[in-house]
Amino acid sequence: MTKTSNVKSDFVQPILVLTLICLVCAALLGFLNSKTVGPIAAKEAEVAAAARKQVLPEADDFKLLETALPDKYEDGTANYVTEIYEATNGVGYVFMVTGDGYGGKKTMNLAVALDPNGAIIKTTTLSDEETPGMGKKTADDDWTNRFIGLTADGVDGVAAISGATISSNHYKNSIRSVFAAYDYIIN
Repeated sequence: MTKTSNVKSDFVQPILVLTLICLVCAALLGFLNSKTVGPIAAKEAEVAAAARKQVLPEADDFKLLETALPDKYEDGTANYVTEIYEATNGVGYVFMVTGDGYGGKKTMNLAVALDPNGAIIKTTTLSDEETPGMGKKTADDDWTNRFIGLTADGVDGVAAISGATISSNHYKNSIRSVFAAYDYIIN
C-alpha cells in the first residue's frame, strides 16, 4: 500500500509543532533574562565602583557628570570616554573608557584617574581582548605606571611595548581621549 500525501500531516503539523517549541523556548529565555538582568546590572555597578575607587582611592565618593561628549574633538581625537565621575571631595576625576584594541573595536576597557590639574593619578585596564603574552602587557603595572604623572603633552613620549606596538598605540589613543574629554569638561 502506498502512502498518499496529506498536506495537513506533512506540512502544517510539523510547522505548528516547531512554532510551539520556539514559543516555549523564547518564553523560557525571556523569563530567565528577567530574573538575571537585575543581579547582572548590580554586579556591573559594583565592579565599576570598585574600579573608580582603585584608581582614585582618596575620593570620598563620586558624582557622575552628565556631560554630552562629541564623537570627535576639535583636534581630531576620537572619543572613547563613556562616563566621567568627579570626586565629591575635589581630589580629581575618573574617566571610564571603552577604546579600540588589537582585539577589535571597543574591546579595551580602562579606568583613568586625573587630578584636578589634569595629570594622571593612575590608570588600570578593566578588561581587554588583546593577544595573550603580547598585547595583554598593556594591562601590566609596568605599562600603566608609565602614565602616572603625565599630562596631555606627555603621552607621545611613552614608548610602545616591543612586540605589542598596535595594542600600545590603541592604549595611548584611549589616554589621549581622556585628556580631550578633560579639556572639554574643564574649558
